[in-house]
Amino acid sequence: MEIVDKLKDNLNITQKQIEKFDGKANSLIAIVSIVFAISLSMINVFIEIASAEMTTKNHVKYILLLIFSILYFLSFTLEMIFLISVIFPRKKTKSNIMSLTYYWDVSLMDNKKIQQLANKENEINSVIDQLRINSVICAKKHKKLVKAIWTMIPVFLFMFALFFTAII
Repeated sequence: MEIVDKLKDNLNITQKQIEKFDGKANSLIAIVSIVFAISLSMINVFIEIASAEMTTKNHVKYILLLIFSILYFLSFTLEMIFLISVIFPRKKTKSNIMSLTYYWDVSLMDNKKIQQLANKENEINSVIDQLRINSVICAKKHKKLVKAIWTMIPVFLFMFALFFTAII
């Protein structure tokens, strides 16, 4: 097998990993959104506690619900920021050199410039460049996805705390 073929195989593997990270992020967005929609039913509990006579027990319960709700919404917001940043496309920021391996650069070129660069670049350099770019993207997506998964723990803990505080 030729070096270019091996590099293309590695490029395909990296592209599949990027697609998997995007798919996981989309699934987690759906799950967290469903949990958030279900948790919005807690608004009725707040209204009932606020309208009830304020005894010491109700006052403590109201403060606990308020604290857990604030923490829940902060965790939920962080979770969604991390998940959306996984699937959000990024612009290249480090290099001023135009490349045929980056979609944004190609979109800014006319046909003549694309043809000049295609004649100038050889295949192995192009594949290596694309492999490096995709690997950087893959590493960023992985870090954001790991942060999002760790952020799910407080989201669910605060959600359960809200429900148990409302029941008590």
